[in-house]
Amino acid sequence: MLNKIKEFLKENRWIIITFLLSSIAISIIYILKKIAPFGNNSMLDVDFYHQYGPLLNELYDRVKSGESILYSFNTGAGIPFFRNFFNYLSSPFNLILFLFKKENIVMAFSIIIALKVIISSVTMSYFLKNSFKNNNFLISIFSLLYVFSGYFCAYYWNIMWLDGMVFLPLIIYGINKIVDDKNPFFFIISLSIMLFANYFIAYMICIFCVLYFLGYFWYKNKFNIKSFIKTCLCFIISSILSASLVSFALIPVYNSLASISATTGSFPALTASFNIIDFLFNHLTGVERTVFSSDTLPLPNVYSGLISIVLVLSIFLNKKINRRFKIITILFFFVFLASFSITSLDFIWHAFHVPNDLPWRYSFIYVFCFISLAYYAALKFKHLGFFKISFLFSALILFILLSLKFEFKNINNEVAIICILVSLLYYLLYVLLKSEIINKKFLKLSFIIVVMFECIYGINTNWNIDHDIKTFMSDKEDYKKLINEARKDDNGLYRIEKTSYLTLNDGAWYDYYGISTFSSMAYEDVAKNQRMLGMAGNNINSYYYQNFQTPIYNTMFNIKYILGNYIENDYYSFIDSEDTYNLTLYNYNSSLLYTTNKDLKNWNLINYEPFLNQSNFAFLATGVNDIFEPVNVSEVKNGEILSNSFYSNSNGDFAYKLNSPSKELELIIDNFKARNIYFYIGGSKVNNFSINGSYYSLTSDEYYILDAGKLPKGEVNIKINFKDSEGGSLKFYAYAINDEKFKNFYNNLSSGFLNVKKYNETYIKGNIKAKQNQIVFSTIAYDEGWQVYVDDKRVNTYKLANAYLGFDIEEGEHKIVLKYYPKGMKIGLIISFISLIIINIYWYIFNKISIKKQKNIINN
Repeated sequence: MLNKIKEFLKENRWIIITFLLSSIAISIIYILKKIAPFGNNSMLDVDFYHQYGPLLNELYDRVKSGESILYSFNTGAGIPFFRNFFNYLSSPFNLILFLFKKENIVMAFSIIIALKVIISSVTMSYFLKNSFKNNNFLISIFSLLYVFSGYFCAYYWNIMWLDGMVFLPLIIYGINKIVDDKNPFFFIISLSIMLFANYFIAYMICIFCVLYFLGYFWYKNKFNIKSFIKTCLCFIISSILSASLVSFALIPVYNSLASISATTGSFPALTASFNIIDFLFNHLTGVERTVFSSDTLPLPNVYSGLISIVLVLSIFLNKKINRRFKIITILFFFVFLASFSITSLDFIWHAFHVPNDLPWRYSFIYVFCFISLAYYAALKFKHLGFFKISFLFSALILFILLSLKFEFKNINNEVAIICILVSLLYYLLYVLLKSEIINKKFLKLSFIIVVMFECIYGINTNWNIDHDIKTFMSDKEDYKKLINEARKDDNGLYRIEKTSYLTLNDGAWYDYYGISTFSSMAYEDVAKNQRMLGMAGNNINSYYYQNFQTPIYNTMFNIKYILGNYIENDYYSFIDSEDTYNLTLYNYNSSLLYTTNKDLKNWNLINYEPFLNQSNFAFLATGVNDIFEPVNVSEVKNGEILSNSFYSNSNGDFAYKLNSPSKELELIIDNFKARNIYFYIGGSKVNNFSINGSYYSLTSDEYYILDAGKLPKGEVNIKINFKDSEGGSLKFYAYAINDEKFKNFYNNLSSGFLNVKKYNETYIKGNIKAKQNQIVFSTIAYDEGWQVYVDDKRVNTYKLANAYLGFDIEEGEHKIVLKYYPKGMKIGLIISFISLIIINIYWYIFNKISIKKQKNIINN
């Protein structure tokens, strides 16, 4: 037993050393940036802050409490949770979350990212060792350069994309085994895990698998049609089995993709997106990473070590590297260059979708190829003469200097100097190795240290991490107390919202049923609908509650409690407070679904007309008309509104002119009585605005309705701040509510509220009363997974306002049951089960044949 352990350690020593080196490197990076557990900073940034972090928290809560992972009311007024799970959360590494206490979950995120880096280095070293049949210190060097590449530097916060870096080397090694040994099982298992971990990145890997299979087969074999067909069939069948094995996830996700924004978009024009010279310069370590398409000079994140550049170039100078390999190197470069630069090819790589501001998400595949080529070249490096090697290093230093000469925007003088110094160190180590005047073990150690410095420097110079965990967690306990206070005597099916957000998925973070969401898996139609109702949002995959919405909106969507600020208003009652945070009861909450007039089928919403859209809902649903009363502006200061009718009708889209150099327009309203006024203010040049001194900010063009509170009788002063002093267009709406008409509206609706008797997130049972033949408006998104039963008979459902679940109902009292089960999951489970049986049979037969062959070899 001891001998076997020793043999294992010896055989895998460089893989183990790689594990230790990557652990040390990521620890140093965390220490430098004071990232937990070595400091108070978190890795929460951009979408990790607003999406993955809160959703991982929700996953933690659901698993711990035994709740369903099929559907959730925590975000988006109801979104199938399995969609968020398979898009963001299904990585096997997320099991690590459950080793931590809830209060340490943010630190767990940092640990998961670190472990993905470390395991990526291990899988890469495993690939290099077994694919190239070599076991030396170069394995560790190139595995480090792979994991600490420009891709990780830019997209470390896209925690679910990092699984691609982990599993890609294993999947490609699986293809090697198919071609070399006709053994498909390593490929099937590794690709299946990747498809489960993140189907989006797996799709990109699948494209590369086809290209790699063709290239590798051509490189390893003289073309033989019989052999090609046989191997190709093995590859195709293995790929199908891999997908079939996880079809329980892939089929329902595929069915749901039609309702999200990430699958819409037409084929882009055939255009180039960057300069080739800039792309080449972007291979230098420490260049400014590209995160957004709007960055100064967006380019694929491909840097993977200065020594890699020298080695890849050396392929073409090395006579010991055969022509096929050189051809494959050229093809690799041009295939990826075309993919990166030609928008239509990039569109295909991104699953026939123009990526939303995070470009070239498959660039880690390029890095993998670049490192693999460099490693192979390193194995053959000894066959190059001193002159050629000196020429290559000189060319690299000249290349760095040219990046400054050409004023390459993604590099600065400091980074260029470091790149030159590191290049000189590599050259010096080569000269010392060649001269044999210094111990080789010392030189190897020195080489590893220089590589680690380069890896750490490339990350450290780009990362600006300052998100303090304490700040992120500071209000969680207070809000949880308020939520528990609300639930103490009220376990009904209702929604809660916040007047200001920490994340755009606060329902997932604080654990309450909410409206707000930001998720690629959100219903696009609902996002558009919510935007037209006056919610802040991007019309694509986000909508969120800001300040206080109107009472009409709160009633429409069954909001019962408000967290955060408190305003004096007859529609709300103060319940409790923790620190500076309040719990407010909305006095006119409704139900998850309720009866309305059939006229609501004709409810069509209009962009940038939120008050009209809400008013039309009230009229079509209950017959109550003109529920809003317009409030007009009496005076304009510091400029003018270019409309003759503005003072008689101050609601709409108006051109304005400012008195230069002022950037502020002041509007005065003569408020004839103390009352609540609701505003909707926006415009392409609006930065922020204030109402009687209360400040409100805007995020881009994400305008929203706000309740300014009970404003006193007299002048109401609105100051709108613009980006410049030039004129432009202004959206300005101000309305009050007719209290009597609102009460009529509420009383009409309340007679048809669903009385919920029993519920969980996939099953709702209750009674409803229709005063005549009506329709039922549900405040959840239309989804084919929802089945509705009226008096135990399934009824047809349809979309209302192109977004919400609705169905017809006859006069009288009825028992209502709603059940949710993802479309396609049942057939997916059957296919997965059958595939598992086939793979086991295949495995049994394959092993039996292998044993028979081994016996024949021994006997012969």
